[in-house]
Amino acid sequence: MRIELTHAERSRILSIVRSWERDQMSQEVFRDIQRKSGIPARSVEIMFWHTDTLALLAEVDWLVFKGGTCVQSYLPRGCQRASVDLDFNSTIGNPHSIRESIDHLNSNIHERGDHVTIQGFDFGTIDFRNVDSLTGTLNFARRMPSHFGEIERMGDRTIQAKSVRIQINYKHSWLPALRPVLKVPDLFVFEYQQPVRMREISHASREDLIADKILALSMVGPFGRERFKDVYDLGMITTRDFDTATVVEKLELVGRKSNIMTRAFFEGAVETISSFGSRQQEVMGFVSMIGRTGRQIALNWDGFCSTVAERLMNTFQ
Repeated sequence: MRIELTHAERSRILSIVRSWERDQMSQEVFRDIQRKSGIPARSVEIMFWHTDTLALLAEVDWLVFKGGTCVQSYLPRGCQRASVDLDFNSTIGNPHSIRESIDHLNSNIHERGDHVTIQGFDFGTIDFRNVDSLTGTLNFARRMPSHFGEIERMGDRTIQAKSVRIQINYKHSWLPALRPVLKVPDLFVFEYQQPVRMREISHASREDLIADKILALSMVGPFGRERFKDVYDLGMITTRDFDTATVVEKLELVGRKSNIMTRAFFEGAVETISSFGSRQQEVMGFVSMIGRTGRQIALNWDGFCSTVAERLMNTFQ
């Protein structure tokens, strides 16, 4: 059974959003940002919900923002890409304690009225979904409104909604970030609409993120994956000044814990990036999720990959 929202129910759902005014959250606004940025309106909408969710999660002091969405916060707005989830490391190593803390946050959400239930579907709370004990990740979701017809299911019922995916890693509590930075997130949608409420949250530093992306591309031991977004993020975040010694220090710490030589991470990442250069046709779907300035750079994908690989070799040789 599909639940069709009434106008009053839609208004109630939007009333839980604290980072944006009501007139900022409309199809017209999202489509206008699409015209100006080149990023699809559906993806623009999720960045609005990311903003509100980050402001909410800033209320706890044991999270360190990381991953692709965090990388975008360090890039020029025109070079940022859309992202689908929020990734964090936890300074708490016990998954049960993390869940208890999120439960406490949800209690605060209820007390403030930043939550609404529509015919059994909760909006605004941070709901536990599952745990991946292999990676040490707790997966949560925060159901938010959808202006573009996305549907979420609960049993045999569906409702128009879009959930923000939240991943919290407790396995990395020994090193959540080597150089955390307390700052306000800066996402591409802020170029066109300014949030009315935003809070500082602990970010992994530029150097932490560079090390993480090298690990993601290294394909060494338990590390590595093949994703266009990792190549793009590493290429773009290394165009600005960063402290090479800090990147190396973090990779050495991870390498010692995993019994892997630091050089293997660099060599593996360079090899992966170089191999991606031949995948020009495959990359086109990903490029559509990048802002206009970054898209022009990434359209020459072979040249982009060659430049990133060479920069990596020259910087860390």
